[in-house]
Amino acid sequence: MNHRFLLRGFLLLLSAVYLLPGTAVAQEQRFKAGIILGVNASQINGDDIAGFDKLGLRGGLRGIILLGERSDLTVDLLFSERGSASELVPNNQSLRRIVRTRYVEVPVLFNYRDWLSPKGHYQVHIAGGLSYGRLFDTFVDAFGVIEEEQVNFSNNDLSLVVGVGYAPSPKLEFAVRYNRSVIPLYNNDKYLTSAGIPRFKYMLWGYFLSFEAIYQF
Repeated sequence: MNHRFLLRGFLLLLSAVYLLPGTAVAQEQRFKAGIILGVNASQINGDDIAGFDKLGLRGGLRGIILLGERSDLTVDLLFSERGSASELVPNNQSLRRIVRTRYVEVPVLFNYRDWLSPKGHYQVHIAGGLSYGRLFDTFVDAFGVIEEEQVNFSNNDLSLVVGVGYAPSPKLEFAVRYNRSVIPLYNNDKYLTSAGIPRFKYMLWGYFLSFEAIYQF
């Protein structure tokens, strides 16, 4: 399974960083780890639904490589639930339209920190980078043609990521990220009818906001 390969690669990367030559003190200063728990508020461009109405779970592990006093590189291994959903109409669930996609996600972000606290840690950071996602589960309800075309969703996703965060303490941090896919979830130009017309009229692009709480060991 590809998500198992990603897990092995993530663990090997963390091991390699930790085992780099140097003293134990230097290793401790260079490398940290943490856990992440949060939610995604997501949407799909091209599905005729507006708003970040699809909420999904987001969580996993983080490795941190310290580059300098104010900068670091984070590599995460996450479960990430995305998709889109129409607004819920009271007492009429039949009008609810949902696309749910589940990924194993590996964001790699550069972080720059500022605003030194009395406790000696930087409280604010900005972040930017890329995130690779591997699709492993989909669910589509009440979307007509696109429900039939979910078998043709792209298994791979690459997203641009920017964000900000606030750390009230040295070990606890809260972050908001904006993620925008550069690979379409569904490429309608590739799947045509016998008449050469796209089976679904739009190309689908994913984007979402993520809200995270991070605890560093």
